[in-house]
Amino acid sequence: MPQNNSKVGKKQEENNKAKESKEKSIYVKVSDETRNIIDKYKGEGKTISSIIEEAINIYDKYGGIIDKFGNNLNEIEEAIKLLDKYKNPEKAEDKELWSRARDEMKMVLIGKTTFNQLIAAAEAPKESLDKPFKKNVAFDIILWYTGKPLKSLTLEEILNTIKKMWVVANYFYIIDIKKENENEYHLLFKHRQNKRFSNYWLGYFTELFSSEELAFKCSLEGQAFDETLSISIKVAPKK
Repeated sequence: MPQNNSKVGKKQEENNKAKESKEKSIYVKVSDETRNIIDKYKGEGKTISSIIEEAINIYDKYGGIIDKFGNNLNEIEEAIKLLDKYKNPEKAEDKELWSRARDEMKMVLIGKTTFNQLIAAAEAPKESLDKPFKKNVAFDIILWYTGKPLKSLTLEEILNTIKKMWVVANYFYIIDIKKENENEYHLLFKHRQNKRFSNYWLGYFTELFSSEELAFKCSLEGQAFDETLSISIKVAPKK
């Protein structure tokens, strides 16, 4: 009986040594870069064995994809980074956060002058929107976007700038421009606010296109609805 126990003990010792040898064989020499990565995750409480186990499981699951698209690893890495930023907004850059907030939270980009004027309008009687119309900063945005002198801009260039920047700012989610003829355009603005919002922008654009600063004179007609603004602009013939 003691002899059998001795054999069993010896066998167990051999198994333990084999297991230990197998475990040690996993831990090969790695580069400093890889060592730094391992140390980073060890600092989060993970063991080397758990890191290796997770890595092997991931490779077992996605290794075929990695091998198949091995020449495009940069693209795969970039896609993973984007996914990581999407799931963890704190890792995203300011511009990326703005784009997400604009799309997901329907937030708007608003300038200091417009912001102050809207506060003033909110404190004024409900019908008093004329003051914000007068503090019209559209020209600043148009000049910034086009990089051209105002007097050199055509109506079409100004309208295309409004279409681009007013959607970027999320004042409207769609702006359609239809060219009726050489001198007349129809614009349809879509938003998610209310009729007062439409009335505000109708007054704003009426003020804008009646300005003496433009290289042309034009007439504007519009209708304000709950979530839509319709505007027709006609350039007056030159005398």
